[in-house]
Amino acid sequence: MIQEPLLQLQEVHWHYEDSPTPALTDVSLCLYPGEVVGVVGPAAAGKTTLLLALAGLIPANYAGQFAGKRQAQGQQGVVFQDPETQFIGLTIEEELAFSLENVGCSDEQIEQRITEVLQLVGLPGFADRSPFELSGGEKQRVAIASALTNGPQALLLDEPTSELDPLGAREVFALLQRLKQESQMTIVVSSHATEELAAFCDRLVLLAKGQIVLNLPVRDFFAQTDVLDQHGIFVPDVIRLYQLLCREGVLAETAGPLPLTVEELAARYREAQLVREGSV
Repeated sequence: MIQEPLLQLQEVHWHYEDSPTPALTDVSLCLYPGEVVGVVGPAAAGKTTLLLALAGLIPANYAGQFAGKRQAQGQQGVVFQDPETQFIGLTIEEELAFSLENVGCSDEQIEQRITEVLQLVGLPGFADRSPFELSGGEKQRVAIASALTNGPQALLLDEPTSELDPLGAREVFALLQRLKQESQMTIVVSSHATEELAAFCDRLVLLAKGQIVLNLPVRDFFAQTDVLDQHGIFVPDVIRLYQLLCREGVLAETAGPLPLTVEELAARYREAQLVREGSV
């Protein structure tokens, strides 16, 4: 059975008012149910604009020229770089209740859903806390909880760890990894943290000057190191080491898929050693 896209952009062009150049040019992208897609690119590549287009916020909430087509099934939850810009409640409970009240949920339903999403993002018992008194990672998890309250089919995150310290960033990526494992939600996350994206994304998209340069499964994506280097994209150290070992003849590139983790590389190395020793 052919799977229908959950979100789709077809030849989308967007030019912000007063901007000298388009932010997106002829962008076509399909996102499927349960898929986790990372978006990377240099500064001013159009990553934020791409997520706004996927969410339907462009052209509805911005001035400019739009062409192309967007198709979507169900709701989308959106999380931006700075979580504080999204907060409107004095407590986390107020923050999470706002969208539920707008759709007419009862007090009992609201209380139950708040308990569920706080448990999901690893913040049980935080309902009475002020979101402005939390750590950076906790604030971003509250923003994600807020985006999840209405049960969206897709979660779109724009550089969710760019303003966080390493601990906060690990908290957010651990949460996204858990959401991938425990739900069938489609997740799209733009980030410069390519090592973290490599660990849990199914597919990666390289955007540059408002155009899609690469759109490939993760291992195929990181095999394109020349293209990634050309656009200033950080290639994980484990892949650089693997390529070095291949050039030195220690490993054979044809022996298996591109390793994305230290554990995978170590397994490839042990296998190569066994072959040399005649044990395989």
